[in-house]
Amino acid sequence: MSKATVAGIIIGIGLLILLKVFQDSIPRITDPLTNILILIGFVLLAIIYGVSRLRKNKK
Repeated sequence: MSKATVAGIIIGIGLLILLKVFQDSIPRITDPLTNILILIGFVLLAIIYGVSRLRKNKK
């Protein structure tokens, strides 16, 4: 693995640990419509990111 991949994994794990530590102070969203909109937005961003990575690797 490259150094960038290892650094990305370490940063990701660190962010997950920070989220777990500060979990109680993060406000909860209980409205079902808002949760659905956030999920749809996340899926769309993931699709756009994946397509851009595929196009980048193709060239």
